[in-house]
Amino acid sequence: MNKNHFYLTLTVLFIGFSYSLNAQEIIDKLSKKLCKCIEKQEVKNANEMGPCFEDLLINNFDDIKEHYNAKTMADLDMESIGGKIGAKMIKECPYVLDNFPTGIVGNDQKVTKQLDLNCEDLKNGDFYYLTQRPDIGIMDTTFVTISKNMFLERMKNGRTYSLLDIKWKDNCEFDLTFRESNDPIKKEVSQPGDVYEYEILTNGIESFFLKVNWMEKNYQFELFKIK
Repeated sequence: MNKNHFYLTLTVLFIGFSYSLNAQEIIDKLSKKLCKCIEKQEVKNANEMGPCFEDLLINNFDDIKEHYNAKTMADLDMESIGGKIGAKMIKECPYVLDNFPTGIVGNDQKVTKQLDLNCEDLKNGDFYYLTQRPDIGIMDTTFVTISKNMFLERMKNGRTYSLLDIKWKDNCEFDLTFRESNDPIKKEVSQPGDVYEYEILTNGIESFFLKVNWMEKNYQFELFKIK
């Protein structure tokens, strides 16, 4: 399965919007309408999505209420609904992928692969990467622990996580196989057994750069070492 785990980092685009037709049908319907509104309004950042998301909820509340057997908005699990819509948007809204910044530190740099690269010190250890929220400019920190065959991500001050198996290959490349997550969007985006491919480009004193390819686009980001 030629995908990668990088797109999970795009969850930052939907922070703050964690607001049967069967379940899949209504989520498909809502995500397509949200994508269409975002493109029509030429939205370029997550903090500009508010009007489209509010219109989506207002104009489709009867369907949402009927499906989830809710009487008021307060009866709905907005985090769960928002996670499902966000996951669908990430996968199937090309406009978002083409126009929204990822916010991941290092993605705006162009790094070439380091000569005589050695990655042995990266096979066990604690690391982190930074994602900037576009609405308020605050950096979110995702902590990463690599240990033997485990790749563990911890978000939101440890309240959410994603667990993957890591398999190292030659030339500082590795695969991640998704196991489980309690993150509202990540658990919707990935299914157990999904495999994502990474390549390490550089290994410096304080950090290293990774490259991933998804939906015919190359991305990279910086993973910082915790000493």
